[in-house]
Order: sequence, then C-alpha cells, then structure tokens
Amino acid sequence: MKKENELILTLDDALQAEMKDPAFADAWQESSLEYEICRMLIRLRTEKGYTQKELSAITGIRQSNISRIENGTAMPTIKTINTIAKSLGMRLKLEFVPLESGPEGQRILP
Repeated sequence: MKKENELILTLDDALQAEMKDPAFADAWQESSLEYEICRMLIRLRTEKGYTQKELSAITGIRQSNISRIENGTAMPTIKTINTIAKSLGMRLKLEFVPLESGPEGQRILP
C-alpha cells in the first residue's frame, strides 16, 4: 500500500524525464508527426461522413491501404495524402515552423 506522501509519477512526468534523452526526443518527435497525420485523416474522413470503403471508392486507394494509414502501420506519401484531401474537398497545406525548445535546449512538441 502506498503512503500518502509518496510521489506518484504521472505520464507527463515520465515523458518529460524521457525527453531529456536526445534519441528519445527525436523518436518521439518523428512518431508524433505520424500519429498526427493518422488522426487528421481519420477526423477529416469521419467529419465528411465517409466510411473507409466509401473513401476507397472515391480515391481509388484500396480500403485495406486506407485502414493501414489510419491505424499507423503504413505511412502515406504526400501524393496519397493530397489525393485523399482533394477527394474530400480539401487542399493539402504543408508548413515549416521553427522547433520549440524546452529546458536544456531539448526539442518539444507544440
């Protein structure tokens, strides 16, 4: 049983500690971009009211590939992301932004 005054490590605390390792921070940054792409595509598809099968029909991209993109097991090319965006009435916009720095100059997510 834990004592009341024992420190409980939160996920945020653990992440902050791990981010001090440059290799971890780089890997986190890279995977967070992939996760964000997946999340954005899922949100766009569902907001437009399409199933993966329906999106497949209008994009020409196999439903199994859309599923892999959305669950993060496949990373789409910019061309594929653009095809999906156009098929859903959207325009793809890429932007470079400066990295933000945390304590000791480590990179952090926006």
